[in-house]
Amino acid sequence: GVEAGFAARVLHTTIDSFGSLSIVRVISNERDSDSGVFSSLPHDVICLRTGAQVKMPSISTCFGLCGKQRQPLADSAQILPGDVIALPKVDLETNEIICIPSAVKEEETEIEIEELSETLSPLSRPIQDIPLMASATISLTSTGNSKGGKKKSSSGSDDKLINALTALSREDLSLKVEQNSGKWIIKCMSKDHMNLIVERLRDRYDVEVELGKTPVAYRETIARTVQNVEGRHKKQSGGSGQFGLCYITVEPIQEGGGIEFESKVKGGAINKTFINSVEKGVREQLGVGGPLGFPVTDVKVILTDGKMHSVDSKDIAFQSAGKIAIREALKKAGTNLLQPMEKVTFLIDEKIQGELNGIVSRADGYVTLSNLSENHLAEVEAIIPSACIAEVSDTLRAESAGEGQYSSVFSHYQTVPESQVKTVCDDFKP
Repeated sequence: GVEAGFAARVLHTTIDSFGSLSIVRVISNERDSDSGVFSSLPHDVICLRTGAQVKMPSISTCFGLCGKQRQPLADSAQILPGDVIALPKVDLETNEIICIPSAVKEEETEIEIEELSETLSPLSRPIQDIPLMASATISLTSTGNSKGGKKKSSSGSDDKLINALTALSREDLSLKVEQNSGKWIIKCMSKDHMNLIVERLRDRYDVEVELGKTPVAYRETIARTVQNVEGRHKKQSGGSGQFGLCYITVEPIQEGGGIEFESKVKGGAINKTFINSVEKGVREQLGVGGPLGFPVTDVKVILTDGKMHSVDSKDIAFQSAGKIAIREALKKAGTNLLQPMEKVTFLIDEKIQGELNGIVSRADGYVTLSNLSENHLAEVEAIIPSACIAEVSDTLRAESAGEGQYSSVFSHYQTVPESQVKTVCDDFKP
């Protein structure tokens, strides 16, 4: 655990063109038992969350805060518990707990340190509990301020966007930045929060961006079993050519099964190396997408037979044969479009439970559980399509005047109604 010595909690970290500035509240500090004088800042501290050692800045570069007033600290300044101090250019994030290295016992485990950091910050809510209900792709549209003309995007301006998003995510723990299929995705608490991020990018970092469609992980799965579909790749151009021939059977498997591959080739029609080549081609093609353009899941592919040539058969030839076979098999089997469903738990005033039921229904969701709890609150569990989560969040916030709580976790995949397939493909096809 933490023994006597300097310890502080990072209240907030801001980042601008001059670097980072971390505002910390001192929890404890060493004190001379004879004179009662408190010590100054230590030279090094330990971050309890990561275990990393952080070099503290010189006290002459730090300053105290009293409202908007900055109070420079003298070299001999005492640092008292409860003081709020600004530390420039230190690698710390909001809600971090720091202390002197000697205050952490050597036998302390990582889990106990994490629990300790939560104990020392009762006013902070763990980031894992913050529901990020709004997400969108983000891309650069122009550089320069709003008064200037549009400029073409370049690698340099893309780096500027990435650096700005990284800085904002260090300041704001409820902002998450991810990259998927070459696109940058931001996740926020709401659409209002997302609009605030866009404003900060423009005003602080001189970066203009545009938001795209909310990314949704749609998938395809086959509708029926199809047997012995041929995949043939043959190419001849002067010298040694390319030849690969395989036959596959595809069949649906239970939800969550992913992609399974099995070989039932007999008599050495295809050797093990080329069997692996077929599997590689099949898996790559399923990841690229089926007839509707989305990755395919919950399918079992069985390699039943094939043929190889002593000279022309190569790894690339059987990869191509596998791709050709699985594309043809998917066309023959037909595919169903699947959408991810979220299990959302609401804690709201019981007076607006009827409105909540209507909101869930209009979002093509359904209520699975409803209980009354203390203080006239209703706990409602519902299954809602991931694509509708942000809309439900915004509508409910308007109905409840911003009161209430909710959390969301992935539940399962569900078939998209046939009437909505074309719209989904037009809006979300990769």
